[in-house]
Amino acid sequence: MKPKEFRDVDRYLTHLRALPFVRRAAIRNAGAGQGPYRPDAVLTLRAPQGRHELLVELKRTHLTYALVDGMLARIGKATDRPWILFAPYVGQQMGRHLDEHGMNYVDAAGNCRLRLGDDHVVIIEGQRPAREAAGGRGMGAAGFQVLFAVLAKPDLLMAPVRTLADAAGVGKTAAAETIARLKKEGLVAAGRRRRHLVQPKAILDRWLAGYATAVRPRLFVGRYRTEDPDPAALENRIEKALGETPAWAWGGGGAAMRLTKHYRGEESVLHVETAPPNLAKRLRALPADDGPLIILRVPGKIGFEGVIPRTVHPLLVYTELLTVGHERAREAAQEIRERYLELPA
Repeated sequence: MKPKEFRDVDRYLTHLRALPFVRRAAIRNAGAGQGPYRPDAVLTLRAPQGRHELLVELKRTHLTYALVDGMLARIGKATDRPWILFAPYVGQQMGRHLDEHGMNYVDAAGNCRLRLGDDHVVIIEGQRPAREAAGGRGMGAAGFQVLFAVLAKPDLLMAPVRTLADAAGVGKTAAAETIARLKKEGLVAAGRRRRHLVQPKAILDRWLAGYATAVRPRLFVGRYRTEDPDPAALENRIEKALGETPAWAWGGGGAAMRLTKHYRGEESVLHVETAPPNLAKRLRALPADDGPLIILRVPGKIGFEGVIPRTVHPLLVYTELLTVGHERAREAAQEIRERYLELPA
């Protein structure tokens, strides 16, 4: 953790130090030797019964279930010590979701869940975040698609803006403004010869949060039900019906089964480049709020760059699986991350 990041966690330490059983709270760099799931820092707490160490996961963006479930899947294998999440705000429902998975947390408003062995347990809910001064417009769906593109293919940072914009499916202005913003925030460094991601983990967190709240609603075409008896029959029939046009590929559980052979699920996520008005009729599909067929567009051409035919990019598969939100999907997402993605731990 960098010096500036240490300063950023002071607000979390202040809330922890206010707990009646915490005599001392200190943070230090995680250093080396933490294995593949390296924490952002190590928190040391002193209580009447002794000293406790917790591994810190630091988030700087709005929490979504996809973002949190990705974190839970990733750190689930690092069980030698307990973890604690530092986040700007944890609402009551999200707090209970974290509690169900045994995850400690503290936010900037003072909401907290902390268990120190069998001696001390505290849960504080209902604290509202302070209203912050407006800091300019937030990142929109186009900006998040640029994040997806540079995470999926970091070399795009060195490409002309037109090439990056085309890969991300956005305009040149949006692509240029997003890169400029990432530079200003210290997430992208621009050297004399090469731009590179300085904090890919922070960019990944922002993409996961933005996909659920901004990008996916924009890509959503519809949810449908068909007369197919099972997902395999549905996929076989749709593949024949679509042929080569429009450009299409499987995401979600359908892609996960092709990539890992371990998870399929009941839903079929179909990504298309365009959605012609007669698409549902062509697929013999009827709109249904609980239908197992979900049709989405892709966040730019790079979304179709899968590692095997008829699958979208593994990062998009990973993201969609986390959006599903149950344990088997999280496990499949983590397997895809480990096998196909070069993402920060």
